[in-house]
Amino acid sequence: LVPVKDSLQRFEMNVKGAIRCITDLLDSDEDMMNLLLTEKAMAESQNKVLPIESHENVELLLEEYGRQLNSILLEIAYLLQRVQSKQDIVALSLDAYRNRMIRMNLYLSVVGISLAFGTAVAGFFGMNVINGWESSEGIFEIVVMGSCLLGGG
Repeated sequence: LVPVKDSLQRFEMNVKGAIRCITDLLDSDEDMMNLLLTEKAMAESQNKVLPIESHENVELLLEEYGRQLNSILLEIAYLLQRVQSKQDIVALSLDAYRNRMIRMNLYLSVVGISLAFGTAVAGFFGMNVINGWESSEGIFEIVVMGSCLLGGG
C-alpha cells in the first residue's frame, strides 16, 4: 500500500502544480493572448492586431481544465483516504496477531514455570540426602500432590 500511496501523493503534487499553472494563465490576459498562435499568425500576415477580448475561447478552455483538475484532485484525496484506512486496518490486524502471539508466549511461560517447580521438588527429594522423611508413611503422596498443586495452580 505504501507504493500506491507514494504514487498518489506524487500525482497529487503534479495536479496541484498544473492547477497553479492554469490559475496563473487565467490571471494574465497577455499570456492567454500568446496562446492564440494560429490567430496571432493570421493577424500578423494580414497586418492586423488581435483585440484583447479574443482570448475568450482560451479562457473557457482553461477554466474547464481547471474544473477537471479540481475534480481529479478531489478523487485523489478520496483515494488517499481509502489507502490510509486500509493501512489502519492492516495495522490493527497485525496488532491483534501480535497480541495473540504475546498471550501464547505468556501461557507457555506459565506452563514452563509450573513444570520447573515440579521438577525442582523432585530434584530436591532425589538427591539421596537423609532428611528423616524416608521412613514416614504417606509422605511420598503428600509431596507429589503438593508439588502438583503448587506447580499447576
